[in-house]
Amino acid sequence: MTPTLKTTLLSNLFLLFCFIAIAQQTGWNKLNSELAKLSDDSLKVMAHYKVSTELYKSSPQEAKEIAEKGYQLAVENKMDELQLSFLNVIGVIESKLYHFDESIKMHFKVLRAREQKGDKQGAMLSLLNIGNVFNMSRDAKQALVYYEQAMVLAREIGDLRNEANIAVNIGNIRAQGALNGTNRSDVVNAIAYLLKTVDFCKRKAPEVDLYNCYILLGYLYLKNEDVKKSTYYTDLAIDIAEAGNFTYGICYARINRANIFVQQGQFDAAKKEVEIIKRNIEKSGLRDLFDEFSDDFTKIDKAIRENDRNIVLTDVDSAAVVAGEEKDLLRLKVREELREKYETEKKELENKNLLLENAAIERESLLFKILLGGAAAMLFMVILMLVLLQRKNGQLHDEKSKVEQARDEVKEQAEKIRLQHQELVQADRFRSRIFSVVSHDLRAPIANFQVLLSVSRLVDLPADDIKKTLIAIGHEVETASKMLDELLVWSSQQMTNESLSFRKLVVYDVVDQCKQLFTDRLRIKELSLLNEVNPAVVIEGDLKRFEFIIRNIISNAIKFSYLGKTITVYHQEFDDEVVIAIADEGAGMSVEKLQKLQNRDMQESFLGTFQEKGAGIGLMLCHEFANRMGWHIRMESKIGLGSVFYICIPK
Repeated sequence: MTPTLKTTLLSNLFLLFCFIAIAQQTGWNKLNSELAKLSDDSLKVMAHYKVSTELYKSSPQEAKEIAEKGYQLAVENKMDELQLSFLNVIGVIESKLYHFDESIKMHFKVLRAREQKGDKQGAMLSLLNIGNVFNMSRDAKQALVYYEQAMVLAREIGDLRNEANIAVNIGNIRAQGALNGTNRSDVVNAIAYLLKTVDFCKRKAPEVDLYNCYILLGYLYLKNEDVKKSTYYTDLAIDIAEAGNFTYGICYARINRANIFVQQGQFDAAKKEVEIIKRNIEKSGLRDLFDEFSDDFTKIDKAIRENDRNIVLTDVDSAAVVAGEEKDLLRLKVREELREKYETEKKELENKNLLLENAAIERESLLFKILLGGAAAMLFMVILMLVLLQRKNGQLHDEKSKVEQARDEVKEQAEKIRLQHQELVQADRFRSRIFSVVSHDLRAPIANFQVLLSVSRLVDLPADDIKKTLIAIGHEVETASKMLDELLVWSSQQMTNESLSFRKLVVYDVVDQCKQLFTDRLRIKELSLLNEVNPAVVIEGDLKRFEFIIRNIISNAIKFSYLGKTITVYHQEFDDEVVIAIADEGAGMSVEKLQKLQNRDMQESFLGTFQEKGAGIGLMLCHEFANRMGWHIRMESKIGLGSVFYICIPK
């Protein structure tokens, strides 16, 4: 080995040891050094928050552990606002770790707390975070739902900066949909929205970075065959990206410029653009970008070789570039960290158990010596005590039996009284609710009709105004009519004690007949109702009540479903029961609301996704009819993800 090579090797080893020493300064080390300077508990909690927010991009797993520890300290010190801040950070870190469901749960928890406090700014940020998580998990439709809700709050509180950021996010989603699709009108609409967003940002929030919008406009105008405007926005994006040294932006903008040159037949210029892109990637050290743009390079190279101007426009979003290999490495790293942590804790637990076993052996040995020395003296006392205890035990057993019998009788009586009281409370609540519904839902259309008649006597109203008013009154009458139908069905059962008529029912046919009733509503909301029940499934029940239950649950599923979603009816067969399930992809329900519905508490009616109204008693009647037939209904739901209603029918 030459002296020069030896010196170089030693130098490299020294640098490697320095790097390892620096790497060992983990977030916990940094936190401990911060805590060593502090004595106040509130400042220690803030130190946890500071370190976790600084660390989450580079070491998300460690940042999560620090944030969770800080959250526990915030709970112990009753620091309510910091608790929400920690939960928000944990939600962001979960999305960084690709734990999208856990991230959404955290952000929803923060959202509910901020809504209860009336914190519109915080609620807006939580909705924005939820939209970002859905966007990362490739659910653009749900992302748009929460971005639009956040936009409403941002405008309400006058937060121009976040209104601009949200508008840029919505513009990205619309642009990607247009670029991936074939509908020319989508491209035109996406361009219009992005131009409006750019104008708003320039006037109201000039600090917002717009180069990504310019890149997307360049792609969209090229797809719309407007080369002049595509060139203008592409050049603008390149200037901004190069000024800020944004490698991703430079590459995406210049790829579009190469596409423009190809479509213009300027193949030499396109080749030069590709060489510039490659030099930028080499200079930045982000060599993974070669893989990212390999398809584009191949297409452009082929177009140059074959003199083909019809190159396919790339549709990759420059704001969401995460390589698949990076994801796999990140997940593997997290799994390895979890495995190492588990093995370490397992080894520590084994050592502790070994120490406990040795201590137990020593104690047993000592106890054995003590017992052996006193056994002779205690033997007589033990025998005497056993005789006395046996006699006393017999007396206690007799008394205990009498007490337990009396207690069971009292318990049974108390349970009957409780059930009677509960039934009376529910009946009183139901009656009050009926009065409230009748007084409002029946009075409203009549009052509106009276006003229309009074005005028409005094003034000659235009026919269009009369028609619009009558249509509005008709909607109210339709809701009231549905409510009266449900009340008449229930009151008929209560007053006449109508007997049940059990017979064999083909579930598929009943569901299919009910489906025909909702043809118009399904078409308006662009919903799909799938009847996946096996036509061979047969149950025994009362036809009228079974149809009522199916109609009401499907009606609710339509009411709370988002545009273009699917409602599925299917069955599950077990040894002791058949379950008919109705699942939707709608708004979902909170745990509190779900519990109230399961307990058959009567509630106010909630508006559907198209502002549909109801009386709020249909589901209660479904529970009552199911119970009369010996069935029961259970529910599952998640906010934003939909609900499933299970009709459980014993065999």
